[in-house]
Amino acid sequence: MALSTYTELKASVANFLNRSDLTTEIQDDFIKLTEADFNAKLRIRQMEQIDDVTINAETVTVPSGFIAARSFHILSSGTKYHLEYITPANLFEIKGGSTSGMPRTYTIESDNGTEQFRFAPSPDTSYTGKLQYYKAFTALSNSNTSNYILASHPAIYLYGSLYHASNFIGGIDANQTQQWLGMYSAAMERCENNDRQDTYGASPVVQRTDVSTDLSFYRRK
Repeated sequence: MALSTYTELKASVANFLNRSDLTTEIQDDFIKLTEADFNAKLRIRQMEQIDDVTINAETVTVPSGFIAARSFHILSSGTKYHLEYITPANLFEIKGGSTSGMPRTYTIESDNGTEQFRFAPSPDTSYTGKLQYYKAFTALSNSNTSNYILASHPAIYLYGSLYHASNFIGGIDANQTQQWLGMYSAAMERCENNDRQDTYGASPVVQRTDVSTDLSFYRRK
């Protein structure tokens, strides 16, 4: 079973379901739900991105695909100045009537659905920020026919799409749904385990507690 492109993925999902009438649902619902799952849950090296951010106003829109920051600092005259993250409420408390200057803290807020950084103090000139962050994988489409997950962990896409399809289509046995969920969860765990092994080699590692691939919230009661 070939499973390396967007077209092949859609065909495989349709074949597993034995349905040829779900083309729109497969690409617009089941695959997109799976992408939302792994972008929300996985935090692996292939999602890491480093970008320069021009900080020339109190608020700056986050980069496209931004999920979460790993580190953020300003480079000024060859010196690195760490930007400390604080909550929106705390930023407004400390900001008060402060004057402008080099930003020392930042938060992330939403303005009419658009995520943005807010800095304090407000920048008194234009600064260059260096942002290391987790970026969402680019969604599959007719123009973007593959990505790291499909190329290296196609079972995530396949069984995730089948699981979401089983909750949409009537008449699928509950045991089959649970089997697909189990294979989906196992594929997510393999992806994260492989990332840990590639990062740390054979050295003992401590299980991360900030990220989970547990999909138990999907399990039916």
